[in-house]
Order: sequence, then structure tokens, then C-alpha cells
Amino acid sequence: MVSNSNNFLLALILLAFTNGFAQEIIIGEIIIVGNKKTKDSFILRELLFEMGDTLQTESWDKIKIQCENNLNNTSLFLNAELFLKQNDQIASVEVVVSERWYFWPVPQFNIDERNFNTWFESKNLSRASGGMFLTHNNMRGRGEVLNVLLMVGYNRKVGLSYEIPYLNKKKTFGIGFQSIYSLRHEVNASTEFDKQEYLKTKEEAIQTDWINALQFTYRPKYYFTHLLQLRYHEWYFADTLLDFNPQYSLDTSNTFRYFGFYYKLKLDHRDYAPYPLKGYYIDFEIFKYGLGIVNHNLNMISFKSTSRKYWQINKHWFWAGGIIAKVSNHQKQPYLLQRGLGYGRDFVRAYEYYVIDGQDFFLAKANLKYALLSKKVIKFERIQAVKFNTIPISLYLNLFSDFGIVNNRQAYSSTNLLPNQPLYSVGLGLDFVSYYDMVGRFEVAINHFGETNFYLHFIAPI
Repeated sequence: MVSNSNNFLLALILLAFTNGFAQEIIIGEIIIVGNKKTKDSFILRELLFEMGDTLQTESWDKIKIQCENNLNNTSLFLNAELFLKQNDQIASVEVVVSERWYFWPVPQFNIDERNFNTWFESKNLSRASGGMFLTHNNMRGRGEVLNVLLMVGYNRKVGLSYEIPYLNKKKTFGIGFQSIYSLRHEVNASTEFDKQEYLKTKEEAIQTDWINALQFTYRPKYYFTHLLQLRYHEWYFADTLLDFNPQYSLDTSNTFRYFGFYYKLKLDHRDYAPYPLKGYYIDFEIFKYGLGIVNHNLNMISFKSTSRKYWQINKHWFWAGGIIAKVSNHQKQPYLLQRGLGYGRDFVRAYEYYVIDGQDFFLAKANLKYALLSKKVIKFERIQAVKFNTIPISLYLNLFSDFGIVNNRQAYSSTNLLPNQPLYSVGLGLDFVSYYDMVGRFEVAINHFGETNFYLHFIAPI
């Protein structure tokens, strides 16, 4: 017979022993709610667990947030939430999603400029084109994306693309293609005084180009993605263009064609890709122009890498930093294919009105943000459609600073002074974030010339 004191001692030992181990739950059922269009299998692919898996209860909160971020970053849902319903060691998980509107026939009105700010400097509507862009972001409920583009006017363009994210049972391998034909009456033909110089023809097209690409994707893990594109690109140039800038193309021929490939390895741990506040992002890219098939004179290769890190300091303060670097081989690059800083999102803020041509560059960005309004949700009761009656709004005040430098080994003009010298800027901005991945940035910045200007952008700063 065991005494009461011994029973008490035994209970303490058992309690200490069991507390040394984390409690476990077994996922018995996964219930998906709200997906009228999207297939269950697509949603299940983004979860970090399956039916029958054993999870530590203390890790559930972290797993829940990661799964919700995965689903929201597919850009198929207005919101996605996970709820755990536990019954002893067996638990069920309810996944509640609110689907977006997937089919968009969007009228297009484009100005042929690098960004909104360069157009706003001249406010010239003669470079305008109009048309229609049709996109379906969730064909067959499997996240497949169909794009059809038709543009007429100043520049004409016809394009078709289709992407299938998953082909195999494990949902790791995808495929896609694109074909785009463009006709232009005006192109950026050279760079003078660090600004683009345009050349225009009235009747004959000054340039046409046709690009075709076959794309393969491989996503073995949740945050790793490999992308490979096999490309064929063909241009036709008017004599006027080649006379104006003999270095625009690789030689004096009116046609320029090549096969090439593009490869990208991406590691994405951002909480919300369109406007991240926490996490990190790293990629590595290879651009290869010329495979020795139809153009034996072209042998260009460039390597580019981007790293971004996002911290939440406390409830209202956030910090972000990013580094982008590009290096190229030493073959002479035609002006047509040369890209330094000032294109896409590769630019030093406060230099939006300039382009800095070159073969290699380094760019560093830093942002300190204060949340003026953290995701306030406005609901319009009179609008019945759930896809449109709920609008989240966030506002962030930020202080930023950028640094960049471009290495140019083949200067096309002595009037360009920005290559091969440090570029830096500081500024203040107000960022607006809303639904359907909408981002607007209003910034005032000063560059090393002492020029202070107002700028407007529609992507995340870093």
C-alpha cells in the first residue's frame, strides 16, 4: 500500500515529466469554406499540413499565420483565415476564404513612358494608346492565368499568354507560354544628358518586335520557386532609327533576332507580397541573349540578384532594406538591350526623370515606416457583392534613403554624366494600401544635385 505522501510525490513527478513534452494534436479533418470557384486541391497545396499530420499545439499560431499568408499571396482571395477546432488530441481545421473577382475586361489607356513621373513632366498625350486587356486569374479554379491584350493608337500591341501553375499530382511543376507582337511609331532611340531621346516616324513603323516564350516553373517547397523561360525575340528597325543611332542594334541590319533564356530562383518569405511588412525575399536571375542558333554574333549574359528584408519594430514602426546588384559579361551590348538604372523598379528614388545606362549596377534602399492607419476595414452595406463591398485601407508615413551606382564600359554619349558616379537621395513618403493589391505612393525626395521633386508610384517601395 502506497502512502498519501508517496502518492503526492508521484503526482508531482508525473506532472513534471509530462510538462517536459509539448502537447500534440492530430489533424483529423480539413474543412474549406467560401471557395465557389477555386478547387479544394489548390487551397490544400498552400497549407503546411495534411490530414493525419501531428502538430505541436505551441506551434499552431505560427503555422496558422504562415498558411494564411500563403493563401493571401496567391492573389486569389480577398482574405483567408484558419480556425482550429480541437477535441482532445483530434482536431479539425476550418479554412475560410473570400474569393476575389477573377475576370477583368479592363479598358487600357497607356502613355509610352518609363513611369508616371516622366510623363507628368511633359504631359504629352501624343504618346497615348488605347485598347482592352482581358485577364482571368483563376481559370478552371486552379489558379491558371489567361491574358489577352489588344492595343491600338500610338503604339499597337497584340498579346496572348497562359500560365498553368500545377500539372503534376504533387503540384510542383507548372508550364506557360506567351506571344506578344508590337508595332511602334516612336521609340527611345538614345540617351542624352541622362534622359531618353525619342525618335518618331509618321507613316512607316520605326520598330516592330515579336517575342515568344515557353515557361516552366518548379516549386518543390512552399517558399522556393524555379522559373525557366526559353525565348525567341525578333525585331525590325526602320533605316531612320539605325541612321540616328548606329549602336541601337548589334549591326546595321534592319532585322535582329535571337534565341535566349531567362532563369530565376526565388525564395519568398514575405507576409504580404504586394506590400510586405515582415519577412524576407531573395532571388537570383540569369539573362542570356543569344544561343548561337540564329545569331552567332550575340553572346550576352547578365546575372542579377535582389535581397529584401522587412522588420516589425513594434506595433506602429517598421523597417525595410533592400539590395539589388547586376553584372554582365564584356561583350558589347546594343543600346536596345542595355539596361542600367531607371527602368522598371530598378531606380534610385529622386532620379525618376533620368536613366543611367550601363552594364553593371548596385542599388541599396532603406525605409523607416510609421503606421498611421493599420488596415482599417470599410464595409459598404448597400453593395451586395462580397467581392466589392469590403475595402481594407492602410496608411504608412515613411522616411527613406537610397544609394546607387552604375558601371558603364561603353559610353554612347559624352553628355551622360550619371554613369560611373555615386547617386544618393533622401525623402519622405506616404503609402496607401487597399484591396486587390492596390498600392499608391506619394513621395517628396531630394537627389545629389539638390533637386527636390514630388513623385507618384504604384508599387511597394522595397
